[in-house]
Amino acid sequence: MQTKNNSGRLAEKGKALSIRAALLFSAGLLMSHAAVAADNQAIIDLARQEARSGTFEIMVSSPKAERAQRAIMDAFQKRFDIKVNWNWTPLTSTVSAPRVHQQATSGLSVPSAIGGYGYNTYEHWFAQNGLDATVNWVEDFGEMFPQIKSAAEDGVLVEYRNRMLRQWDVQYVMVYNKNLVKLEEVPKSLWELTEPKWEGRFAMANNTPPPLDILAVDVGVEKAVELAEKLVANKPRFKQGPPAVVGAISNGEVAVGVSGYTALAEAQKARGAPIEWVPLEVMPVGPLFMFMLKDAPQPNLGKLFLAWLATEGSRVQEQEEYLSLFSNPDSVTTKKIKEMMPGVKVVEVKTMEELKQSEAAAKQIMQAVANVAGK
Repeated sequence: MQTKNNSGRLAEKGKALSIRAALLFSAGLLMSHAAVAADNQAIIDLARQEARSGTFEIMVSSPKAERAQRAIMDAFQKRFDIKVNWNWTPLTSTVSAPRVHQQATSGLSVPSAIGGYGYNTYEHWFAQNGLDATVNWVEDFGEMFPQIKSAAEDGVLVEYRNRMLRQWDVQYVMVYNKNLVKLEEVPKSLWELTEPKWEGRFAMANNTPPPLDILAVDVGVEKAVELAEKLVANKPRFKQGPPAVVGAISNGEVAVGVSGYTALAEAQKARGAPIEWVPLEVMPVGPLFMFMLKDAPQPNLGKLFLAWLATEGSRVQEQEEYLSLFSNPDSVTTKKIKEMMPGVKVVEVKTMEELKQSEAAAKQIMQAVANVAGK
């Protein structure tokens, strides 16, 4: 009798589980249907038409590797059932800006998607010349990508809304060579690198001011320039940009560096470099943005791609090249930073006044570097 009751209960339990599974399956179908229903089908249809008109030219600076670019494009095409003949040129903004500006002002074809820009370069080459396009990102894509508001409004200066999309953050940290310095010795502040014990043992970029100019937002222009001058006086190894700085740390030329950031360090670690990184107590963050140009040959395809990359596609770019937003609580990098330094203070430009502060600091910092970097 007991066996029969157990069997009955098991049968009822199995039936209940089957019903629950069916309900979950139905809910999944409904959610999937809702997601499709929320898509802006008009823009998707136009994007499909434009995809047939020629090569989709992308000039977004990151990700760099073709493998990562292919992973992103495969995911994008699968998401919208669209076939795209694409060409991705990952030029940095300092290289792409004058090139694309020349194309735009000469009546030549421009990329249908462009990105990897900070505020200054974008403003100087495109915004003040009326070459960028206005896009109401939230209105066009809000239902399709609920996260678009964060990328298009919350993470962008008010003056640049309906124009730029925040793609990822350059999160400046202290990168160090594990063979040359112990974890407990690694500086938690850039000011520590001005101490005598670090003389000649760190690298510093000689062609770009970040993250020192960003710190002007926190300490003021005068103090940021003072830090730069003291770093320069402590005889750093000057390198052509952050990648070369991290490269010098990786090969053991120096123990630490000034302009290393999380994505760059993680990429080197993945290749077997003996490096690691720790957050700075005051962590400078430099956001990089994407935008549309006027007269882009495939405007709807470009808008759809950039909106997707800033939202759903962000997971792929972080998986492939560690590109992430600090504001994203699900980011592996964000979790790691908060775990290592729960009280980390993040500094970034959030107003036009702060942008002017960083610009003023940048000019003086580069002057201080130029006075000695070539000697």
